[in-house]
Amino acid sequence: MDARKVYFVSLGCPKNQVDTEVMLGVVRQGGHEVVDSADEADTLVVNTCGFIEAAKEESIETILELAQAKEGTKKKLVVAGCLTQRYPTELAAEMPEVDHFLGSADMLGLAKVLGGGGKRLGVSELSKRAYLYDHETPRELTGVRHTAYVKIAEGCDRPCGFCIIPKLRGAQRSRDVFSVVQEVHALVGAGTKEICLVAQDLTRYGSDLETPTNLEMLLDALVEVEGLEWIRLHYAYPSAVTDGLIERIAMQPKVATYLDVPMQHVDSDVLKVMRRGYGERAVLELAQKLRDAKTSEGQRLWLRTTMLVGHPGETPEAYARLKDFVSQGFIDHLGVFPWSREDGTVSAMKPGRVEEAIAAERAAELMQIQEAIRAERHAALVGQPIRVLVDGPSSESDLLLDGRHEGQAPEIDGKVVLTDGTAQRGDMVMATITQASAHDLIASLDPEAAAEAIAQQ
Repeated sequence: MDARKVYFVSLGCPKNQVDTEVMLGVVRQGGHEVVDSADEADTLVVNTCGFIEAAKEESIETILELAQAKEGTKKKLVVAGCLTQRYPTELAAEMPEVDHFLGSADMLGLAKVLGGGGKRLGVSELSKRAYLYDHETPRELTGVRHTAYVKIAEGCDRPCGFCIIPKLRGAQRSRDVFSVVQEVHALVGAGTKEICLVAQDLTRYGSDLETPTNLEMLLDALVEVEGLEWIRLHYAYPSAVTDGLIERIAMQPKVATYLDVPMQHVDSDVLKVMRRGYGERAVLELAQKLRDAKTSEGQRLWLRTTMLVGHPGETPEAYARLKDFVSQGFIDHLGVFPWSREDGTVSAMKPGRVEEAIAAERAAELMQIQEAIRAERHAALVGQPIRVLVDGPSSESDLLLDGRHEGQAPEIDGKVVLTDGTAQRGDMVMATITQASAHDLIASLDPEAAAEAIAQQ
C-alpha cells in the first residue's frame, strides 16, 4: 500500500501524550508522513481520554469534528486510547463513520491499519501482559526537545473507589531499570535536558518485576546519565512516599525539588469511602515532611497536589477540614476537581452525594485560597536568584522568553518570563526575579537591570 499522510489529535494526560508519540514513531517507521492539518491527511487519528465526564465529552466532540472533515472523502478515521478501551462495542455501534478502533494498549496496531489491514474493532483485552513500550519502541517527541515525558510503568493495582484507570489501563506493569535508562540516554543524546517521569503510581514502580526494584533505585541509575539536568516526578501515592525518596529529591542535584502527589482529600472518613488506604494523619505527616525537607543550600521542596471535592460522604465538616488544610500553605501548586460520577467505579454506587453546585462552589473557594497563598509565596521570591530552563520565545511577545524554574512542571504550574538576554530554547540560565503574580514570575538575566526594576517598584 502507498505511504499514508496522517493527522493526529492527542487528548488527555502526559501518559496519553507518550502513547501518541509512540504512534507517531510507528507512522515514521512505516514510511508514512505526519501532516499538520486534517485537510492534508488521508488518515485521521485521535488518541482519546476517558477518565472523567469532561474528558469523555471532549473526546466525543473531537471524533465528531474529524468525522465531519472525513465526510465526502476517502479519508480513514482511527480512534484510539482510553475512551475506546472503556466503551469499545458501544462506540463501534454508534459511530459508523469511524473506520478503526484501537485501545489504550494498541499503539503498535496502527501499523496494520496504515498498511491497509487491521480489524475495525481492534481493542485488545487488558491483562498483566498488556503492551508496554520500551527503549526500542519507535517514538517521536511532540513539541520541544529539551523536555520529555518518560513512562516508567503502566496500569494500576490501587482500589480507589472513584477511579476508572485500572479498567482503562490494566494492572501494574513496570519497565526494567535498563530500559528506562537506555531511553533517557537516547533522549539526552538528542538534546533533552529535563525528564518528567510519569506513571499511574510512581511509588509502586518495580513492585511487579522479578528482580526487586523501586523508584529510589531507578533514580540512582538515572542521575548517572551525563547531560541530564532535571528529573521531575509525577503522580506519587501519598502513603508510599518514603523517606529515601524525599531525601533524593532534596539532596540529589539532578532530581528536581518537586513532587506531584495527588492527595485527593484530608478527611479520614472521606478517604475511607474513596478507598485510598490512608487517613488524615498520613496526609498531615507527609505534608509536614515535605515542608521540613531542605536541600544542602537550604532550599525547600515544591509540592503539587490535586484535591477531589464533592465525593459521596463529603459532609460540610469534612470539607471544612480540607479547607483548613489548604489554608495552612503546605501546597505550592493545586488542582481541584468536583467529583464526577463514573460508571463502573465503586464511588458511583455510594450514598451521600453532594449537589453539583455545592461541589463547584467548594472547588472555586479552594482555588481562591490557594491563589492568595501563591501570590504571597511568589512575592517573597522577588530579588532572589533562580535557575531557569528556557522553553522558548514568549507567546506574549517576541522580545520575551518563557521558561520555568525547578518548581514548575511543563504547562501546568505557571512560568518564568525573562525580559532580556539572548538565551536559546533549552538553555539553563540564572535569573533574578523582579516581579511576581499569583501565576507567573518575571525575571531578568541582567543583574543591573534586575536591581533597577526592583527599585522602581
